[in-house]
Amino acid sequence: MTRLTLLAVFAHPDDEAFSIGGTLSRYAAEGVDVHLVTATRGEAGEIRDPKLATKANLPQVREKELRCACETYGIHPPQFLDYVDGQLAIVNQGQAVGKLVRIIRELQPQVMVTYGPEGIYGHYDHIAIHRWTTIAFDLAADAGCYPDGTGACSPHQVSKLYYAVMPEEMLEAMSVNGHPPTVNMDGVPFPMVGYKPEQINAVIDVREYFITKMAGLMCHATQISVEETPQDVEKLANSPLTHSEFFLLGKTAATVPQPAGVETDLFAGLR
Repeated sequence: MTRLTLLAVFAHPDDEAFSIGGTLSRYAAEGVDVHLVTATRGEAGEIRDPKLATKANLPQVREKELRCACETYGIHPPQFLDYVDGQLAIVNQGQAVGKLVRIIRELQPQVMVTYGPEGIYGHYDHIAIHRWTTIAFDLAADAGCYPDGTGACSPHQVSKLYYAVMPEEMLEAMSVNGHPPTVNMDGVPFPMVGYKPEQINAVIDVREYFITKMAGLMCHATQISVEETPQDVEKLANSPLTHSEFFLLGKTAATVPQPAGVETDLFAGLR
């Protein structure tokens, strides 16, 4: 068997930290070749501390933050698709999918991870990334699609595509006064979407990598507010909900058997 390779695809710097920082850290520590593709440099993001960046240099600062996070996880430096934050739904969709197809063929991952169909809370960039990655999963294996610059085509069949999601139990824990958690976009609260236990196909234990995950998150300093007390951090570290990351199995190659139950390894059946 060739070396195991995992490719994660997200829209913005810090998407990986909040979603699967523990999973990236765990597989890197286990010797898996872990890569991250990020579509934008997060230039539309907030600046929590004005001492850290300005709107003029935010893309460069956030790229640096993402590189810090990748180094912390122990994975390869990020690859950027070079799109503008907030515009993924209106760019040329064929060109975007084509970029991903070429990266997939170059890296030849067995497993890919991206956002689920709702993008956690309906962010249009997240939804676009979900669609691009889901389509690229199929087209990368099609010898007739997206030849390289020489006119040649070297198809690659990814074995599994997973979607990073949140369980309903986690959203309940995040609720305030009975109100479900939301993310504010342009002054409008977008509710987060949770999944029932029976819908979740894979649960990855990342308890041993909680510190690494949090360190990767802290790299994204422009996007977070550090107001937690030591007691808050301890409570978070001891919560069973932070010990795991959750996934739907979106697509598999025809040769990959369907899991009989909830998987505890994204490479189950491939090792």
